[in-house]
Amino acid sequence: MKQQTGVVRLSAAATMLLMLLLSQSISTVTMVAGVAINPRHCRGTVKHVHIAVGRDPTTEMTVSFTTKWAFPGVEAPIAGILVGRRKDQLGRFVREQELPLTYNTSLPFEHWGHYYAPYQHHITIGGLEPDTTYFYQVVLGDRGAGIEELEQKALTGKIDGNNLRHRPGNNGYAIENTTAEDQFLSEQQMNDEEEDFNRRHRMLAPPPYDGHEKPCPENKRIRTFKTAPETDQDMPVTFAIVGDLGQFEFTKNTVIHMKRHKKDYDAALLIGDIAYTENDERRWETFFDFMDDFTPFDQMPLMIATGNHDIEKQANRREVFRGYEHRFRMPRVRPPQLGLFDGPMGDLNMDAAPYPMPYEWGNAYYSFEYGSAYIIVISAYSNMDPDSTQYNWLSAELESVDRTRTPWLLISMHVPIYNTFDLHHHDLQIVAAREHVQPLLIEHKANMIFSGHIHAYQRTGNIIEDAVRHPHGPIHITIGAGGRACNAPFQHEIAEEWIEQRDATMYGYGKFQIHNRTDAEWVWIPVAPSDKRDYNFIKHNDTVHLPSLKEDSVWVKNQFHLANE
Repeated sequence: MKQQTGVVRLSAAATMLLMLLLSQSISTVTMVAGVAINPRHCRGTVKHVHIAVGRDPTTEMTVSFTTKWAFPGVEAPIAGILVGRRKDQLGRFVREQELPLTYNTSLPFEHWGHYYAPYQHHITIGGLEPDTTYFYQVVLGDRGAGIEELEQKALTGKIDGNNLRHRPGNNGYAIENTTAEDQFLSEQQMNDEEEDFNRRHRMLAPPPYDGHEKPCPENKRIRTFKTAPETDQDMPVTFAIVGDLGQFEFTKNTVIHMKRHKKDYDAALLIGDIAYTENDERRWETFFDFMDDFTPFDQMPLMIATGNHDIEKQANRREVFRGYEHRFRMPRVRPPQLGLFDGPMGDLNMDAAPYPMPYEWGNAYYSFEYGSAYIIVISAYSNMDPDSTQYNWLSAELESVDRTRTPWLLISMHVPIYNTFDLHHHDLQIVAAREHVQPLLIEHKANMIFSGHIHAYQRTGNIIEDAVRHPHGPIHITIGAGGRACNAPFQHEIAEEWIEQRDATMYGYGKFQIHNRTDAEWVWIPVAPSDKRDYNFIKHNDTVHLPSLKEDSVWVKNQFHLANE
């Protein structure tokens, strides 16, 4: 150890020893103005497992997961999946079809370090049977040894743990690579700029989930999923619908309830605003730690839509939606086209996000059949104007739907076309959706339009343009109280004529249950009262206290069939 001009310099050997001692004695954490960002480190093993249906949900399921942190010089493991109809007979090995993905970016402040995302693996299991339960296990190997060796070991039961060779380190494993995750910042180290950043983000960014003291997912865990039933106009199916989820205290109530009742649902639609990273990409890791600990989405397909809080443009960079696109794999129409934001540098105002953003295909917009339903996911943050890529795709997609096969047409889009709350009425995305998308959905007699964005619940009647009631118009559901700040004020004390129910005092989600070609049921499932108020209120008028809504359900008649009777 050599000392010069008050600076202590360590030799390479001493530095490695210090890293080892730190890794054995303290947890991995970053303190930002008293907020811990503390992702769980699992030494390169499988974590953050979630599933989504493939292009044909009756025969395909995509399994997504993360492994090693992709720091410079770190090679991704090679991966495959063992699958079978019995837990003790995983006799089929599915090889990875593509290299794992990663990305890196800056963090909100330079001395927080540079962020390197973990390797994101997406493996699609094909050749499945409809309406069938399967067991599956993710297995890893050294990429240098090749996929044949991994397959041979997996099928002969010679996989030991995750089958990775680790360099000597903490407890015999390689020390997890450390950059921003191993920095320790106290409030005294925060400069004025950081304190201002924290003040501006505190209302939108409560502390992220901290599960670092909980055990990593079991390495040899065998999970299950069930494929979609055959497409049939009378096939009953049920979807869980939730928006604006995050990783907060009330998020737990929502997803734990969903997990306890997972047998009631075939798949879940998450309608945007997923992790609430507030441009700190490390919060994706804590969100998926939360997923590992509380949600059923390693067994129930999770189908996502873009939200404004999923844009994630760093103040000093122009990339957008990278976490959203890299970490999930929806049934793509085409590979993603992610451009660079061409507006002013700096933070975006998430309450008035720019429109449109340079994002086409990939996870932005897509569709899939499930039983008697045809689900179309629209990106409110991609261009929706006439003759845009998404508009032309959507128009052709709606024309192609065969309502004799899939009589129920469901739409997932983050922004509500209509809302009774005193928020977001002038968002450019909402204006574009109302002017350009709504006429297409009415023309093709969409049944339900599910949205989030407003952290509250509302249900309209059957309505067409200008919120005029019409029996053949779609029902609009806003289901944005999944976990984040349920506290939206009403615009008017007396609800608009087209509103059936509204509430901003309860967190929860919804269930849409299709019984046959003509009948379905919508049920709102409140799971926890808001910590803000136990009554609904009017903005700037706290003397008016309107009662909380405790339940809501409605029987839905298929508008397409009503129109053709």
